[in-house]
Amino acid sequence: MTQQVPIGQEAPLHSATGPWTVLAVVTSSAARVELRRYELPRPNEMWELDEAPILSIVMPRAEGTQGEIMFDLGDRRRHKVGRLMLRPGGIAMHSRGDGGTLDILTCRFDPVRFAAVTGLSDWDSRRLSRCASITSPVLMALAERLKQETVTPGYGSEMAVEALVQLAMVELARLFRRPRQADAAQGGLAPWQLARIEEALRSSDGEWPTTQALASLCGISRSHLSRSFAATAGMALSDHAAAIRMERAQDMIRGGVLPMSRIAEALGFATASAFSAAFRRATGLTPRAFRQGFH
Repeated sequence: MTQQVPIGQEAPLHSATGPWTVLAVVTSSAARVELRRYELPRPNEMWELDEAPILSIVMPRAEGTQGEIMFDLGDRRRHKVGRLMLRPGGIAMHSRGDGGTLDILTCRFDPVRFAAVTGLSDWDSRRLSRCASITSPVLMALAERLKQETVTPGYGSEMAVEALVQLAMVELARLFRRPRQADAAQGGLAPWQLARIEEALRSSDGEWPTTQALASLCGISRSHLSRSFAATAGMALSDHAAAIRMERAQDMIRGGVLPMSRIAEALGFATASAFSAAFRRATGLTPRAFRQGFH
């Protein structure tokens, strides 16, 4: 049962309602996945509590989003919210942010299945500090695929969602059961380096970040970055960057406001035709056909 209580408003202790509209939903044996549209006050504060773990991915919006959370456990420190976050089951969370209209994909795991698959139950301060902003490229890719299967289901979507939910739980287990310094010790990237890469790829406008530029942000060489990213994420940096580029393209097209030429420019393509060709290779549709199908 979900409880979300905006600060300054009265609500039943175990209210099943919330300040959102469900735009799309899909279920599996282990989770319920919803694309929610939140209409929140500006600014916004609320307490949230759910018996089940919830993985959330915030859809980008033109003005960006700002927020922070505090878990009602341990040292109660505040943490900046990233695009991908996990709210463990049974732990109250206080959030505050800039509010407004937000589209958020939520994956509400069955608590029994989640505990059985992940083995995660001891949410100490160290683990909670990593929940607010998850920088795992693998988990981000799984969350994005879940979004696609939820919004635009196709042949075999039920099987795909079942598999994606299971993989998401496995990846969460690997992420949170691993010591914080394990990545660096094993030749991978530290969390702050992954965060800088994600920020650069998701906020660039007009010039797509090169591997050398990303390496400079991380304070390492280009070759070291390529090796370390693959060791940490299990995929090539170029593949991850290309996936984010197309993800951003789809989000911009769904917005229905920007012309294709501006989207191409924002994502660092030399021409609109080069953008259209890359988009078609990645999705099987032209940008205009994708926009028409979405609307």
